[in-house]
Amino acid sequence: MWIHILIFMVILGVFLAGKMGRLPPEAGNPEEKKLFIWIALTGNIIGMLLTFQSGGDKVYSSGYRMEKEETGAYEEKFKVSVDGEEAGSLYVQVPEKETEGSEEEPETELSEEQQREKELQDMIVQYNQKKNDPQYYYLPDEWNGKHLEWEQPKDKTGNLLSALGLAAAAAAVIAKKREEQNAQIKRREQMLMDYPGRIKKFTLLVQSGLTARKAFRKIALDYGKREDGKKREAYEEIRVACYEMNSGISEAEAYRRFGERCGQVKYKTLSTLLIQNLQKGSRYLADLLEKESVEAWEERKRKARVLGDTAATKLLFPMVLMLLVVMAVIMLPACLSFYGGEDRRAEKGNVR
Repeated sequence: MWIHILIFMVILGVFLAGKMGRLPPEAGNPEEKKLFIWIALTGNIIGMLLTFQSGGDKVYSSGYRMEKEETGAYEEKFKVSVDGEEAGSLYVQVPEKETEGSEEEPETELSEEQQREKELQDMIVQYNQKKNDPQYYYLPDEWNGKHLEWEQPKDKTGNLLSALGLAAAAAAVIAKKREEQNAQIKRREQMLMDYPGRIKKFTLLVQSGLTARKAFRKIALDYGKREDGKKREAYEEIRVACYEMNSGISEAEAYRRFGERCGQVKYKTLSTLLIQNLQKGSRYLADLLEKESVEAWEERKRKARVLGDTAATKLLFPMVLMLLVVMAVIMLPACLSFYGGEDRRAEKGNVR
């Protein structure tokens, strides 16, 4: 029962610490904490119900009888106490309902503990032979003038289920956190891949005479008319920036928030250029954007080369496996024909 109380205390501690904001940021967001609490609490409640259903350790101080089954023999584990002193655990073999007596086993050299266990087993068999009850198998309450006490350990399934529930809750939180991390990595890589095309289009629009705000709006409108329907994070952030400017937020503040949301150095550089253009009225914004566009395309080419090298490395192992399969296909028939010919020649020699 103590394990259920301990798990409840852990769940309560996580809940209270989350409410007071005492958990570190690495512990996860509120959704992950809620997921942990629900899974751990559900597993602990189910495990506790199983523990209550199985009951505690059962102690039999006046002997005990177990019903024989027609399906076959079975074992029950007991802790044996002789005159109040624990003598160890004993597996009692309950024979099949039709079976009376047991087969003799060959004698082997036994340790003191094994010898005592064997004496107890033999005593139980002799006791039941005297009882001669076809329905039940009995455990005596006395042995050589000493009082016997039999204790049947309780089922540990409930405790195990509660512990597994706690472990599953932790595993679910870790899996969710890893999933979020992978999503963040994919988002970052997607935004880096989209940046060269996005900055190139923005540069062309500015060079054609549009202001930065109108260029943002044009890019957002073109993205909304796309046919593939795929979500691109960089263009989604541009749409958000346009919505903010339309809702009354200043243009400089919208650009600053755009860079913060993107979280990439390239996008922060772009937002800084746009803010400086608003504050200082730079006449060379188009030239600066052109330079940024060229650098972005060069960076994308380097990234593509790195990805190509990585893909070639990943393909090396499958290529080796395919080579081994081809070698096996070529060599196996030759080996079979060779050993088959040897066997036929040996048979002909034996016939002669």
